[in-house]
Amino acid sequence: MIWFLTIVLPLLAAFFAVFLPAGRRGSGFILAGAALPALWLGLVEVSGVTAPWFLMESHFSLDTPRRIILLLTAILWATAGLFSGSYLKDDARRGEFSFYFGLTMAGNFGLLISADVASFYTFFALMTFASYGLVIHSRTPSARRAANIYLVMAIIGELFLITALYLAVESAGSMLLADIPPALAESPDGPFIFLLGLIGFGVKVGAIPLYFWLPLAHPAAPAPASAVLSGAMIKAGLVGWMHLAPVGLVEWTFLSLLMVSLGFTAVFGAAIYGLTQVDPKANLAYSSISQMGVMTVLLGIGLYGDIPPELLLPAIALYAFNHGTAKALLFMGTALPAKVGGAWRILMWVGLGLGVLSIAGGPLTGGLWTKSLVKTFLGETSLPGAQTFMLLLKLSAVTTALLLSRFLHLLYRIKAPSGNVAPAFFLPWVLLLLAGGWWTMSPGLLPGELLSHISGAKGIMDFFMNLQKNWTAFWTISIGVIIMAFTLKFTHLNVWPTKKPSLPPGDFIHLILFAGAAVAKPLRKGISLLESGIQSIPGPEKIFYIISDSKRTSRISSAAEALLRRWEFVGIGFFIFFLILFLVLR
Repeated sequence: MIWFLTIVLPLLAAFFAVFLPAGRRGSGFILAGAALPALWLGLVEVSGVTAPWFLMESHFSLDTPRRIILLLTAILWATAGLFSGSYLKDDARRGEFSFYFGLTMAGNFGLLISADVASFYTFFALMTFASYGLVIHSRTPSARRAANIYLVMAIIGELFLITALYLAVESAGSMLLADIPPALAESPDGPFIFLLGLIGFGVKVGAIPLYFWLPLAHPAAPAPASAVLSGAMIKAGLVGWMHLAPVGLVEWTFLSLLMVSLGFTAVFGAAIYGLTQVDPKANLAYSSISQMGVMTVLLGIGLYGDIPPELLLPAIALYAFNHGTAKALLFMGTALPAKVGGAWRILMWVGLGLGVLSIAGGPLTGGLWTKSLVKTFLGETSLPGAQTFMLLLKLSAVTTALLLSRFLHLLYRIKAPSGNVAPAFFLPWVLLLLAGGWWTMSPGLLPGELLSHISGAKGIMDFFMNLQKNWTAFWTISIGVIIMAFTLKFTHLNVWPTKKPSLPPGDFIHLILFAGAAVAKPLRKGISLLESGIQSIPGPEKIFYIISDSKRTSRISSAAEALLRRWEFVGIGFFIFFLILFLVLR
């Protein structure tokens, strides 16, 4: 029953929340309550079930990586739903938001608990297309543009992933997701099928070069929607990759290096580009692209065959857990500086600081633990260039700290309200701050095998109390913070934009639109010339009369008629006709 409640309750919440009168916060409690079954499944191991009556005999179950990510998504959907009840209390479109929010939640939970291809794709598509309503919520020109670009990219991604899933099922001879990686490992078409999935799910992940919808969608969507878009939904693409990747079973050098290279390109490229933004949510969107790059690197390592899947996949899920909780905290935190004042503001800055430290891998945070997982596997793999990748990972802490220091400065510029104001939507944010618990809770989610592999017999507390690890994390992050503080302090070094971004958000889409316009202009001109040329060509009837009325045609007709009247021609013609008739009828 708990498996079906995980999907059904968000669907029911989507419909009931619509009918609540404006000005009421009850929709937040309804949406938060709908996430409780998923929260239970994330915390407690429950045996899987089979539903012969649903789709093509659906199977629902959870392995360790998906259970970790399900717990992440349940926490985020619950706190974001509660947050939306107050954040959108007086919004005229609150009912529409709640409807799409519930549908998207159901799709997100459904794809995580699905163990067969048909159910997985059905819920993935539900999440993808229902979230369009979250992006376009405000109906502003920028929101419409962002939603349209998101929809186009989503459709392109769906075409690739449904092709990949179809070929994967055909290769495996089974609809079960667990049967696909071994089948792709043995199939000669395995790399091609995985590449199709890499593109299809890469749209959702925000992988290079398919990421450009993210910096447009996040600023357009309301804060609670941005929190789940970045914290939970882009992890669905990561789960799709994990379903297709034959981790530990193959040695696909090209694909492994491709994923690692694309991952580090995202890590540094998105961080640098994000520094040019003035919208805090656009800054965070590029931060998400950067951090998803690290997860891309981790999965890419697994395609080289060195790391067992029972170690690598839970590590990726834990990294996603740490990033998701912290990033949702920051996205919802963008709504706080203009609303929270007085003593509550101190708690706000402490929470935002913890979120930044956790993403950057700061001392005593879950980020320190998850970055250590990446370093461990980079050190163990024999993938060519592993030492260079290890150096890049260390440098990424500096760029991440620099980017998120810029984010905190952008929020600091927002004026605080007068008086000691603590709006109701501040409390769900505090709950996320406590429930995330990335500095203590995340390591507890790991299986004992991975924990002992990283920490040995000393245990997790010895890891967090290791002075060398904490010092290394401290000074690398400090470099990024000091650079930001130093450039802000001195006017001649302060090159950061304040009113308009130095480079437009959505970067790559502008090149696409420019190239499209460059091609469309001569194409339109050519079509116009072709149409005018076609119009100048006379029609068939006119051509007939022109030919029949010409003097040359009249002369040819007279000569032909004279020839037909000659007796030699007529006699020979009749002789041939009777000869043929005799031969046919004899």
